[in-house]
Amino acid sequence: MGKASVTSPHRGEAQAAVIEPIPSVSLVPEVQNRIQQYIAENTLRPGDRLPSEEWLSTQMGVGRPLMREALSGLEAVGLVETRRGVGRFVKAFDVEQYLGHFTSEVLIRSFSENDLAEARCLLEIAAAGSAVAQLTDDDCSEIEAHLDAMRLHAQQGVRDSESDIGMHRVIMRRADNRVLAALLDAVYTLATAHTVEDKHTQAMRDQDLAEHEVIGQAAIRRDGRATQQALIAHFETTASRLGFRPLWRDLYGKEKDVSRSAAT
Repeated sequence: MGKASVTSPHRGEAQAAVIEPIPSVSLVPEVQNRIQQYIAENTLRPGDRLPSEEWLSTQMGVGRPLMREALSGLEAVGLVETRRGVGRFVKAFDVEQYLGHFTSEVLIRSFSENDLAEARCLLEIAAAGSAVAQLTDDDCSEIEAHLDAMRLHAQQGVRDSESDIGMHRVIMRRADNRVLAALLDAVYTLATAHTVEDKHTQAMRDQDLAEHEVIGQAAIRRDGRATQQALIAHFETTASRLGFRPLWRDLYGKEKDVSRSAAT
């Protein structure tokens, strides 16, 4: 019997449009991303041994030839090294090369909420004084708009993380130090992508709004000292909720004063 012909479902047409076959897609990049993610999430250091090829293949549900190809690719760019008769290890490679082969998604997953929050707190406290002095009238209008959105969402019982970060972003983009401004922008981007389930109670949302009102109004007055103190008080709340001891207490010597102001 001859091969059956494939006819167009649209009868009467002179020529049917062709449906192109779906090209095969290599799974190697995805497997490599998963290995990099495993390294990041388990905080493996250069010299640490990787699990066996068989274990990795079983965990990811792929064949050993595919796993071998993925590991060989990582070895080629200096992320992994093979010690004959021993196994594969994270290589003591250059940091820039290491980070260059990590996708943004892998980096986001490798940072905890505490990591991002504490880095953000330290940078904002350092940049606040110079930043608010440079605010324009348009910046102040943006701050008010973000506060209005936060007020509305608080009334609706919804946490408005976008407006929260948006207000901070408006202030900190005016920091004199461009490196600080760039670092903060990167941290904000990571924090936005690092989605966390909203476990805030209404009382916590009300507290957040009240603290942002103080920060926003101090910034609009271009009062650097008041903005810095309002940020410290707000970040004390953040640290208490996330369970880390604020490093800025060591830098600014404000532990007693800030704790007292945060409690009022």
